[in-house]
Amino acid sequence: MRVLNLVNSFSIPDTIRYRITPHGDGVIFCLWEVAPSDVREQPFLFKINQRLASREEAQELLKNYLESLRTG
Repeated sequence: MRVLNLVNSFSIPDTIRYRITPHGDGVIFCLWEVAPSDVREQPFLFKINQRLASREEAQELLKNYLESLRTG
């Protein structure tokens, strides 16, 4: 699922994946980067799971991450 309310102005690279899932009174934000090769043990370069208070907070975190990729 890609929720883009706060990140419409950012292009999301094909290798970046994320999911925002409701959980209790907040959400779980999962962000990962797909590995460029199938030779790896795991199909991703990194993966984070973060419990956050709201979908908006998760979208802001995603926006900040995408911005950091863009600006280096």
